[in-house]
Amino acid sequence: MRKSTSLLAVLVVGLLTVSSAYPCSRVLWAPKDGLVFVGRTNDWTGKVESTFRLFPRGIDRVGAVAENPHKWTSKYGSVALTGYDMGTHEGVNEKGLSAHVLFLAEVCDFGQRDPKREGVGIMQWPQYYLDNFATVAEVVEAHKTFQFQIEPLELPNGAKTMFHVSIEDKTGDSAVIEYIGGKAEIHHDKRYTVMTNEPAYQKQIENLKQYRTFGGDKPLPGERKSMDRFVRAAVYVNALPKPADQDEGAAYMFSVMRNVSVPFGLGDPEKPNISPTYFRTVMELSGGRYYFESTLAPNVVWIETSKLDFSKGLDEQELKVEKHILKFHGDVTGQFVKAKPFVFGARKP
Repeated sequence: MRKSTSLLAVLVVGLLTVSSAYPCSRVLWAPKDGLVFVGRTNDWTGKVESTFRLFPRGIDRVGAVAENPHKWTSKYGSVALTGYDMGTHEGVNEKGLSAHVLFLAEVCDFGQRDPKREGVGIMQWPQYYLDNFATVAEVVEAHKTFQFQIEPLELPNGAKTMFHVSIEDKTGDSAVIEYIGGKAEIHHDKRYTVMTNEPAYQKQIENLKQYRTFGGDKPLPGERKSMDRFVRAAVYVNALPKPADQDEGAAYMFSVMRNVSVPFGLGDPEKPNISPTYFRTVMELSGGRYYFESTLAPNVVWIETSKLDFSKGLDEQELKVEKHILKFHGDVTGQFVKAKPFVFGARKP
């Protein structure tokens, strides 16, 4: 009886530990010269009020932290997808650099906040890259001298923002940035085309080697957990044929993202970190097209980012794509409306 009680306690602690680890998947694909696609699934407990936000150049930023905020002025304009009206969870800038945040709740550790060091709110983290850099190589080089800290917060659904970030550019370059033990671990290589969630990225790469196509003898896994989605995404993106054009390439990319999506249905008490896919995005980084597909709507919409005006001094603009998805069809580039300056880390009353 004591052994059973102890085992139950361990299981309960384990469930509480991973209960805030919500899954997502990101896949990068550079099929031929001039075409580079990155796809992402957003798997969550509900809608996050995803909104396209156009940020012009020259915005003065202040780190969304209580003490000693880092300050900067945006060098590049960008279009971001914001969540909960609190921050950027993915986006692309005018130079073709994109960034995506995914949960890494079990191992992520930004270290204890030191108020003597400048800080940046975690909901600004990907936006910092979009504001300041044109290529993945620039981001990686800049990280060598970064002095500021990333500060997490709690989302409206109670989840703590323990993220890792992927960075991609229009050359097909890629980097995955994770904070483990308070320090940034950067995995930089064009081969790093897939990112999901737990465990840490190096363990994901080691696990991949056990499967067919990557040197091992294990068959393709079919579970919804992070490691299985990682393997499936890697297998399927490597099997894609070369597309004839941008439209066909986007369709191929969506086919992979749909395969690693999590269907709606009953929750799994043994896997509390499994959540359904609420939307998928695909970016074509060199051509400047940004697609959005909600699983709650039958249509796909897109933005031609090369047609957006990022000139300094212009107003910020927004497009509430998730809220009004049933009203939108096809190219929605011209449907942005003027918006008040975005406040990172703000919470709705």
